[in-house]
Amino acid sequence: MKKGAIIGIVAGAVVLNIAAFSLFGAYLNGAKAASSDIRTHNGEVQMLSGDVYYGTDTKSLTSDMDFTAEAEFADEAAFTTGMSNSPVAPSPDDPGVNVDPSQGRLLIRTVMITAETTNYNKVAADLESRVRECGGYIEYSSMHGTGNNKDLRSGSYTVRVPADKLDSLIEAVGTSCTVTSSNESTTDVTLEYVDTKARIESLRVEYDQLLTLLSQAEDLDTIIVLQNRLTDVRYQIESAESRVRVLENQVQYATLTLTLNEVLEEKEIEEPHVVTYGEKVSNQFKQTWENTVEFFQNALLGLIACIPGIVVMIVIAAVVLIIVFTARKKRRARRAKALAAKEAEKIAEKKSEEKKSEDKNETKEDKKEEKKESAKD
Repeated sequence: MKKGAIIGIVAGAVVLNIAAFSLFGAYLNGAKAASSDIRTHNGEVQMLSGDVYYGTDTKSLTSDMDFTAEAEFADEAAFTTGMSNSPVAPSPDDPGVNVDPSQGRLLIRTVMITAETTNYNKVAADLESRVRECGGYIEYSSMHGTGNNKDLRSGSYTVRVPADKLDSLIEAVGTSCTVTSSNESTTDVTLEYVDTKARIESLRVEYDQLLTLLSQAEDLDTIIVLQNRLTDVRYQIESAESRVRVLENQVQYATLTLTLNEVLEEKEIEEPHVVTYGEKVSNQFKQTWENTVEFFQNALLGLIACIPGIVVMIVIAAVVLIIVFTARKKRRARRAKALAAKEAEKIAEKKSEEKKSEDKNETKEDKKEEKKESAKD
């Protein structure tokens, strides 16, 4: 075997051993930290024996086992008692709404209303008074505007009232102001409630079994695992019970979200009316006439908006026309002048030719006379 391959194998083995020792050390450190946290939670620091050293003291393993089985979960008695299945007596403020799935479905009602009023202060005061009478409370409220100098106010309210009082509260709101829109939603949480309660019972059984196993455990690793699992199960039970309380509260107390707007004049809500065919024809003619008038109005407005551009275009066109006509006039003048010059040249040439012909004729006559005179002589 080559020397390089041997060196590689040895180096790989060394690296693997170092990694194994590192992981083992990390595991021991984690176990020590978990054990320290558990003992701090119970208010005492007990040392495990077998001559195991922690800090500055050494104690026997037997004493630590006694601590784990008894002192570790001495405070669990209150938690276990709190998990009993006995029914809780209703509080004086209990709205009395059914939260037993065997008696009916568990429904969460949520209503959203938008309303307007000319008397904002009175409606807001009536709402608060009515909510108190119903045994509910205002979970959230906000208001914008001053109500002065036409700075109209707008308020938002989130109200929680017993579910059986919600309809009477909605009726009171509709009486004190004008409702412009309304929306209601209902959520069925029966299945989630039943599943959560069943999960809690299962976790309680597991919790009791873990306590029993912990009281019998003697190995440190087993104790740590059991304690960690007990903490996790307790957290799950508390989380599930919290969810159950939330569902019960949402079922018992319905939610009303009100948006209240202040107006100068409330709108009148018209009664439903069936439109006849004649009314449809009349409305169509009316709509056509309104559309025609609107078209010409928009056309006139567009024309008015275009006046500056039209004026500019007219000025530019006038300047262009003036330039064109001036140029044409000059060209015509030049052409007329050129034609006049040609005519004058023609007349001059004609006169010159006539004069030449006259001179020739005179010369011929003179020669004839001279011949006549010479013939007489």
